[in-house]
Amino acid sequence: MTDGCLIDPGTLGLGSTALGDLGRLDAVLFTHRHGDHCDPALVDELIAAGAVLYGNADICELLGAQRVTRVDDGTVFSAAGFEVVPRDLPHVVMVDGSPGPPNTGFILDGRLFHPGDGMRLDGLTIELLAVPIAGPSISFHDAYAFVSDTGARTVVPIHYDLFTARPEQFANACDIAEVVVLRDGESTDIG
Repeated sequence: MTDGCLIDPGTLGLGSTALGDLGRLDAVLFTHRHGDHCDPALVDELIAAGAVLYGNADICELLGAQRVTRVDDGTVFSAAGFEVVPRDLPHVVMVDGSPGPPNTGFILDGRLFHPGDGMRLDGLTIELLAVPIAGPSISFHDAYAFVSDTGARTVVPIHYDLFTARPEQFANACDIAEVVVLRDGESTDIG
């Protein structure tokens, strides 16, 4: 069985898929503390299954520093066979205009960037981008701009369940990259 890495298993992220249906999980990366990205109720099950959990200082405070390996901006580490570079970027502003919690995106093998709920990282050029397409202050326009800014050739829409958006509509609107829509429980190989 191959190594598996899961990013942001939150209260909405798995849908009707059970963790056991995802195969072996060797690493779980958390971008920030919001429930749709980090479900504390899953932590014991993830650890019991042998996964090593990674997150920024705020995640360590939330879940317990003894249960999570702390990551710091720009400090490269290895997880589930991937080279991972954590990158701090601002969480989008909340509905009331307040800043969100500390947010850390992850670059895997220099090819894929998952930004959590961030929409801008100056100077980032990346081949594959997981791009939030809806949120408290995220629009298709913002997502399109993020794709353009990074030069991504392939994008996977994320973050559209809680703030309802249709990823197929974004795929139709995004004419600058190939858009791959994944359904609940689906995974993709970035190898």
